[in-house]
Amino acid sequence: MMVDDIGFLEATEVAAPAKVNLALLVGPSRPDGFHEIASLMLPVTLADLVIVRRTPGEDLRVDCVVCPGEQNLAARMVRELERRFERRFEIAVEVCKQIPVGAGLAGGSSDAAATLIALERLYGLDLSPQLCYEAAAAVGSDVPFFLWPGPQLAMGRGQLLKDVVLPAPLHLVIAVPEPALSTSAVYGWRDEDVQVTLADFAPRARMLSSRIAAAHTLHDVAALVENDLEASVLARRPEVGALRDRVRAEGAVAAAMTGSGAAVFGLFADDEAASRARARLLAADAAASEDDAPDAAGRVSPARVFCVTDLQAAPEGAGRGAPGAAGPRPAGSSGGPRAPAGSGPRRGRSGPPARRGGPARRRPHAR
Repeated sequence: MMVDDIGFLEATEVAAPAKVNLALLVGPSRPDGFHEIASLMLPVTLADLVIVRRTPGEDLRVDCVVCPGEQNLAARMVRELERRFERRFEIAVEVCKQIPVGAGLAGGSSDAAATLIALERLYGLDLSPQLCYEAAAAVGSDVPFFLWPGPQLAMGRGQLLKDVVLPAPLHLVIAVPEPALSTSAVYGWRDEDVQVTLADFAPRARMLSSRIAAAHTLHDVAALVENDLEASVLARRPEVGALRDRVRAEGAVAAAMTGSGAAVFGLFADDEAASRARARLLAADAAASEDDAPDAAGRVSPARVFCVTDLQAAPEGAGRGAPGAAGPRPAGSSGGPRAPAGSGPRRGRSGPPARRGGPARRRPHAR
């Protein structure tokens, strides 16, 4: 953070973590054009960095190597807050990308949430949890997820959130093949391939919620891993399936595509196992490059293979993820989107975000 001579905060930075969909069930299309989903989402240590600076007298500027300007979700967040507050924010937003785009890791949504947090900090806005939630949901379905810590079960179009407790720490390898995939295109492929009714979907969603509540070990979590979009992507992009199979062959207890792809992930027993798997994947790709092997074998560059761990919230004094632990939500809270009781969400200052401790705060109910 930067402070001027009279104590005004001139700039601040917020880490914007990626997410992994450990499970993703897809239901029918909704009247608003989205799909019903039930997804177990996990924030991880792969992160962008969002830097917001005051620029008095200037209009909003968003610098991002992959999506500059008004089309960036960070810009849409600023405009949404300007609309709600009926004021201008004279700022520059710099998005330092580390999360690959078009990979199903929700980097753009996380950047938008980080921008909201940075604005609250920079201007001392003390935003209500309800306003944070509503503004985030207006910008994108995944944005509210990034305002509160820890794994969550996402429902509706992704904006209805329920805190969950998982064993921790979780160790993953994320590998991202080329090319990027369009979320709308992938859901369109799913609709071409499978017709799902709400009667089909609802029991599966309830079962997923029950199984998450009963997940106390790594192997319980591994048994949850599935992605309804995966089959449609693999039918059209076989390199994604090849990469998933390679990650699984390196010792992952479970492996799948995350979100709408094209990234795949593997869940590993510990950090050493994940690091060994990443090293073997890269060594094999280096050898294949010398032999000019085809891309369909699921080759990836070193810059697109990551070892990550989870970002889970745990109550102070409780064993994180232990059976019977109080978990990240306050006693007595249950499903539905809840809001923190405090002044709004907070995030680490920079770099890969540290795990956030302390009890999670309540979200507001969606309207």
